Amino acid sequence: MSTYHPEYGELLTSREVSDLTGFTMNQLRNQRTKPEASPIKFVRQGGTSWYRKSDVDAYIELNGGSEWEYIGGPESITTPLVNESAVGQRKEHLDELSKITTRNAWTKWYTWFTDHSGWKDPYGDTRKWQVELWKLSTGEDLDELYPKSAFYKMRAEDPMRFWPSITFAMRKAVAEVRGHEITDREIIEIPVGEVPPSKLD
Repeated sequence: MSTYHPEYGELLTSREVSDLTGFTMNQLRNQRTKPEASPIKFVRQGGTSWYRKSDVDAYIELNGGSEWEYIGGPESITTPLVNESAVGQRKEHLDELSKITTRNAWTKWYTWFTDHSGWKDPYGDTRKWQVELWKLSTGEDLDELYPKSAFYKMRAEDPMRFWPSITFAMRKAVAEVRGHEITDREIIEIPVGEVPPSKLD
């Protein structure tokens, strides 16, 4: 499980790096025995090694991460895919939205949307999408639970509704700004992460 260091920032375990990059645990271990050949720097404390999340993200941005493959023989049991149309660019868009979770929806993506999207009323749009997508997900009407004048209270008073709904809204914001053709149903079906989040990115 990742940890935090005041100098190095968020640190990932070898297992987490393996899952993200596609390197096997043995490959990472071998790279650490020859640090000069390692494509990702690491931090060592005693016998434990960690990787800075920012370094891993930079590596993935340049080289790509691990890809999922669905493998089996002609007699293998298979069930329908959750989203069979998620191929090519559509899959890339869904993958991008899946990285928006309760850990970063408020701190990273809401800031991005309000500061850099160029939209006239990002707060109003965010609130509208929170209401629409939460109703689609649960049937509850956030406008009734938190009228406009009290909507800002939801984060402190009702984290179990706030964190999933803001995550849904930020996925919708990214999809709208970038022109991704993703349905609202697909947005709410992507897991949102820990509710409420124990840590914010």
